[in-house]
Amino acid sequence: MIKTALIACAALFVATAAAPASASEAARARASDSNARIVVSVCERDALTQAAFRRNHGPNPTFVTAEQVLSAQASGERWSAPRCMSAGEHRRLAQLARAQS
Repeated sequence: MIKTALIACAALFVATAAAPASASEAARARASDSNARIVVSVCERDALTQAAFRRNHGPNPTFVTAEQVLSAQASGERWSAPRCMSAGEHRRLAQLARAQS
């Protein structure tokens, strides 16, 4: 569990190492992210990962299932903030996406 949390934190650190330096750059980055239809991150449910998510994206993470992601994509839904899914759900999402194509 601790090893998984450390790996998740390291991945989040690497992903955010090139974060915008100023608040206005951060706002522009969020605006461009909001143009994306659906953004999902693989997150653990531990305190460290959730704190990193809050630091980078604002509110507490909302966890979604593979079916919710596919349903949102099919309906053309847009999410204003990234959502989280477990590693198991991510594997399931990839499996379902391959089955649909």
